[in-house]
Amino acid sequence: MDTIPYDDFTLVTPGKAAEEQCRRMMAEGSKENRRLLDQLTDKPFGGKITGSFIYSHPPDYIGRPTLHFSKQDWRSLLQEMKQMGLDTVIYQAAVWSEIRESSYPSKMFKSYKTWDSLGPLCDAVAAEGFTLYMGGLGNMIGFDPNVSAAALAHDCEEQLACFTELLDYRGGFHGFYFSPETGFPGQRQPERESKLNTYFKSVCEGVKTLCPGLPILASPGTYYFPGYEQEIYEFLLALFKDVPMDYMAPQDSIGVFGNQLRYLRPSFEIWEKVCQATGMHLWVNVESFERADVNTLSDFVPADFDRLAYQLYNANQVGEKIISWEVPYFYSALAGERGIKLRQAYMDSLARGER
Repeated sequence: MDTIPYDDFTLVTPGKAAEEQCRRMMAEGSKENRRLLDQLTDKPFGGKITGSFIYSHPPDYIGRPTLHFSKQDWRSLLQEMKQMGLDTVIYQAAVWSEIRESSYPSKMFKSYKTWDSLGPLCDAVAAEGFTLYMGGLGNMIGFDPNVSAAALAHDCEEQLACFTELLDYRGGFHGFYFSPETGFPGQRQPERESKLNTYFKSVCEGVKTLCPGLPILASPGTYYFPGYEQEIYEFLLALFKDVPMDYMAPQDSIGVFGNQLRYLRPSFEIWEKVCQATGMHLWVNVESFERADVNTLSDFVPADFDRLAYQLYNANQVGEKIISWEVPYFYSALAGERGIKLRQAYMDSLARGER
């Protein structure tokens, strides 16, 4: 990963070493997704978004930063989402390790660049009647193939220290979002799986001890490899076995081309099996965007609605709830003409009773 300073915050990008692979995935995914959509004979119906991720700022593009939002700013944003039928928001991360930023005045992370963003958010959530899952310490540790047990143990301590500080806002949020993500790397990695399982259990058990009864949500990526269904299932089960998470909301990973439309059904059949084996409730995180470039300040654009409709149709077959990454930006004029078109097409579809 590389970093790009922008305005008063910092963005991360894949970096030059990953650019060729990203562009390969974009080219193949775009072609295969369009092929499937062009072959559809029936219009895909069903599936309604009722939750969205929000943040201080997106990790890897400009988007719609909220670092300086007042309570009224947050209320206006929540009202935009309420008009679309949303009732839940997930704050991606209160702190971000790699870019050393904190969205609240932290004693643990006092050397980080700091904003005071969470108080106005919690007040607005209460005023608008939303459910808020508060993300804690965000980082990329879950994707590190060589991560040590010692590094994970240290991160667990920091995760729980961060969550302890977030309890100052306890009246303002209703669940905990486990921010670090991960995904199937293409093959089983038993030693890493065991270390991550210990890490996930330690963090989630710690959260449950500090705040009994608080629901925990996670949203890992979906990286599908045809013919590896059993290996993917065993990898994911090894990660999440006996972890006290309540809601699993895997990304469908269509927007980042980690998955393709033709593989939505088999990839989510795997997640169904994982949730059945662990007792977690299955949500679906439908990606409403598409990677259009690499290593710029705005790599992502809103999805075309025909692609999104197919994602929603598939998500509706398996998920108890459908959420999406950053509705306030990708369904708005801030994302340009594509954002205006996506919001209008989605609202028209709702009005016709198709969702």
